Amino acid sequence: MLVNLILVISNLLQSYFLFIGLFYLFLSIAAILIKKETPSANPGNRFAVIVPAYNEERTIKFTIESLKKQNYPEKLFSIFVIADGCTDRTAEIAEKEGARVLLRRREENTLQSKGAALKWGTEKILKDETFTAFCYFDADSLAHPDFLKRMNDHLNTGEKVIQGRQLAKNTGGWLERILAVGHLISNIFFQSPKYALGMSATLHGKGIVFSRDLINKYQWDEDCLTEDLEMQMRLITDGVRITWAREAVIYDEEPSRISQYIRRSVRWTRGSLDVARKHLFNLIKRAFCAKDIKAIEGAIYSLNAYRLSLVFLTSVLAFYTKDNFNIIIWLYRALPGSELTLKFLNFLPLFLYPLAVLVKERFDLKMTAAYFMQPTLGILRIPVFISGVFQDRRTWLKTTHESKIRIGDIIQEE
Repeated sequence: MLVNLILVISNLLQSYFLFIGLFYLFLSIAAILIKKETPSANPGNRFAVIVPAYNEERTIKFTIESLKKQNYPEKLFSIFVIADGCTDRTAEIAEKEGARVLLRRREENTLQSKGAALKWGTEKILKDETFTAFCYFDADSLAHPDFLKRMNDHLNTGEKVIQGRQLAKNTGGWLERILAVGHLISNIFFQSPKYALGMSATLHGKGIVFSRDLINKYQWDEDCLTEDLEMQMRLITDGVRITWAREAVIYDEEPSRISQYIRRSVRWTRGSLDVARKHLFNLIKRAFCAKDIKAIEGAIYSLNAYRLSLVFLTSVLAFYTKDNFNIIIWLYRALPGSELTLKFLNFLPLFLYPLAVLVKERFDLKMTAAYFMQPTLGILRIPVFISGVFQDRRTWLKTTHESKIRIGDIIQEE
């Protein structure tokens, strides 16, 4: 009886990994075939552009500078910087650059997280009823001059929450390039087809726009270390679709040192585990009861938080039941041409992804080489996952930002 139970669990896990592999391969292929454009519209929405900042005196000037250069009527947007317990010159610099500064004091019992700062600041700004849209940036990110203009177009089509296209602003080092090419692949093979096929986009924490009525109803979770992912899954659970704006570009700073990357990854791991624990059951419930494709993809995305554990468990169970029926082995051996087909499916992304990046984004060979260097970061997954499991849920691990790249430097290169 126990052997039969183990065999059933093993095949269910194998079927799951087979399903998600085919699912995301389908999205990759759909990205090449599908193209969706958003028509332009006249300016009409008034944006509250909100930038939370904790000791960001090195980069806040460049963020505000990029926001002030928007090709959008000045009277239709205001820039707010939430100086969240800053002990440096962040608030002073932000005010000097023309932003409206909201000073948040970090008392002894005050939650110290980005989500807490966003919730606090949004509640204050909502008192001004003239704002029809709320836009969120990080203090190290830059906005393309057409960002608000393109977001206005999407809002005017009835979309309620929109994620902009994220690119890296710094690509000088090998680590920065590896992470930058990850964004390119995600945009082409993940965000774009999900938008075209009616699924929800993935929130990145910056370059996000909410309609007033939606952000008034769904406030940021101050207890979660990945407040963007928590918001994403909460919206999907309630049937709200997050859309994607390819034309609305934001540039984010990538870690230049491996210590920064590990610190950020540990925080993301802890936050992802908490989000999965909180929302996975309801996502699966909605997927089956409402037959909602957004919830299906959201559940798969949440389960990825446990992927290392699931891969290990699947491998152990498959080895233990190797002399019995295993669905993947059966497919490999029984179906005509299955060996060649499986090899083709496994190796297709290896060549498809970098080729598409070169053709669509016109990047140089250094970026293509960075794609093939991605496995070097794989050796960190196990220690990062273990560290994330034991990471304190209420301790925010800040990533230091240092890049002094201006939006003019990037636009000039384009």
